[in-house]
Amino acid sequence: MTQAFDHLAATYDNSFTYSAIGRWLRDVVHSRLARHFNTGDYVLELGCGTGEDGRWLAESGVNIWATDSSPAMLTIAKEKNMGADNIQFTHLDLHHPQLPASAPKSFDGVFANFGPINVLEDASALAQWLAEHIKPGGVACFGVMSPFCLWETLWHGVHFNWKIASRRWRGKSHFTGSDGHVIPVYYPSIRQLTQNFAPYFRRIYLRPLGLFLPPSDVYGVIEKRPKLLKTLLGLEKRLGHIRQLALFADHYWIEFERV
Repeated sequence: MTQAFDHLAATYDNSFTYSAIGRWLRDVVHSRLARHFNTGDYVLELGCGTGEDGRWLAESGVNIWATDSSPAMLTIAKEKNMGADNIQFTHLDLHHPQLPASAPKSFDGVFANFGPINVLEDASALAQWLAEHIKPGGVACFGVMSPFCLWETLWHGVHFNWKIASRRWRGKSHFTGSDGHVIPVYYPSIRQLTQNFAPYFRRIYLRPLGLFLPPSDVYGVIEKRPKLLKTLLGLEKRLGHIRQLALFADHYWIEFERV
């Protein structure tokens, strides 16, 4: 399980992080994180991947504890952030979260970008665990793969790949990792995730993340067409913040406050 995402590590930055669409989406996320986290804060990151978001916050003076279940992702993240003394990396399985004794006893907030939460069928246990580690008034911010992605449905439907076009509708699909392990992927609704966190957190913000922009498997097609990319980015800038459309985007960005 811990190595299931290892085979994505070597190509993740080139295929996503450094793509034009990936950079734009990260800028949106960073603008939200900047509203909550300040120099000197201690922030927990779940599913850090190759460490791009943690690095950005660390450069702003935020102290980051970045976690991931993939050893290969953590290796790349450590190499990318070598020399930074305000970012620490450690293994963490979201199904059984546990931090080392050296970690802070409490954090000013937590975030998880681009889908780490989607490995959980029910986030209630994670919400309870986070409530024990987040200070009252702290925030929990997540980029979550939505249960209905309009782009994915239309694109793969037009190409007669109905299995992919409709995979989110069932609320669950599967990812086969590099170790051959099949991992369930879940697509919680906004209401479901809000209920999971409700005993300890209240929802304070919601927006689509990639409403007019496609999922990552279509980035190459769009980025080869600069005029189309410019049009889609324009639509995203003008209309991509409308929270009522969050369920139709590739991801939705949701924020909670610890009560």
